[in-house]
Amino acid sequence: MLRTQVLQAMDKNSWQFLAVTSPTAGCGKTVTACNLALSIARLPERSVMLVDLDLQKPRVAEYLGINRNEGILSILEGRSNLSSRTVQACIDRCQMLVLPGEVCKTGSAEWMASRTMSTLLQTIKREFRSRIVIFDMPPMLVGDDVISILPQMDAVLLVAGVGSTSVPDINECRKHLKSTPVVRVVVNKVAESVDAYQAYY
Repeated sequence: MLRTQVLQAMDKNSWQFLAVTSPTAGCGKTVTACNLALSIARLPERSVMLVDLDLQKPRVAEYLGINRNEGILSILEGRSNLSSRTVQACIDRCQMLVLPGEVCKTGSAEWMASRTMSTLLQTIKREFRSRIVIFDMPPMLVGDDVISILPQMDAVLLVAGVGSTSVPDINECRKHLKSTPVVRVVVNKVAESVDAYQAYY
């Protein structure tokens, strides 16, 4: 259902770039980004690219079982190019492109706001224009990484976690998201029985 709702919004507005973030850590944003990308990859006429832009704690490659020591930071620093760091991942017969992340020990927000990053995003937009591009971002409220790059994103998917996200956290995020469309807010980690839904099948 999330896949369909997101794609309908993206198609209606001719959007390509979707940022996935959360108010704070521990909400499940990376798992949501990975699952959404895999779900889109299952569609026969769709293609997707997943980019790990969490320069503080990149986890996409680890979660998908991809063995890569270098990723997006090496491109930004000029040590490699986009094609050499992009991985064709095949998981459960679903194929998608993945650009792994790297830990940036200092200056991650500066990289986000840099001209080099803008150039890289424009290259991704041009070279992968037929793909939906999902960016796994850091949590919004742990620094200024996300708000530094928000103007270059088409839309945002906000992941909140029961037990780790408060109402003030959501309200604070809303202040930063006034000029960026939010396609959905996902409430994650809800302890609820799904028997009623499964009974249909």
